[in-house]
Amino acid sequence: MEEKLDIILLELGKLDSGQKELITRTVRMEKGQNELLDRTENLEIGQKELIGCTDNLGKGQKELITGLKQLTIRTEKLEKGQNELITGQKQLTTRTENLEKGQTELIIGQKQLTTRMENVETGLDHLSAGQNEIKDLIKHTTTLMTENFTYIRKDMKALAFDVNSDVELLFKEVADVKRRVNKLENK
Repeated sequence: MEEKLDIILLELGKLDSGQKELITRTVRMEKGQNELLDRTENLEIGQKELIGCTDNLGKGQKELITGLKQLTIRTEKLEKGQNELITGQKQLTTRTENLEKGQTELIIGQKQLTTRMENVETGLDHLSAGQNEIKDLIKHTTTLMTENFTYIRKDMKALAFDVNSDVELLFKEVADVKRRVNKLENK
């Protein structure tokens, strides 16, 4: 009988330690749930910041597209000017008195026009490269979000800084191209 009583007491002791362990694990689980809630809130804040940055990026892209359209119009004007130069060349060839003088002026004008066209093409290449950089940044940010949610807030701040820097750089490059085109139009 005492053996059975000892066995029962031993089992009760094990049951008591099991209950204590269960309580400890429950407390740890509650702490983990609270930490998960905090991280989820941080993720939501990061997502809101990403949406704001994406909206700003969309606005920047619209402005870049507008600038590109203006560059296209100016290029068409330059092509029109080139066609007028060709017509002028045909008229100059019919005149025998000022043939050498007219040919020299036309060659100089064609070289200037070629240089201007190269400058416009260079500007368009820079603009395209900037758009590709922006696209790559968006892809990179999306990949980082799916891979690691705990570091998204830090990554979003870095991405926002990079995007703003790239947009500022693009605005500077577009302004530079506009200045060059204006100079070319003035000449």
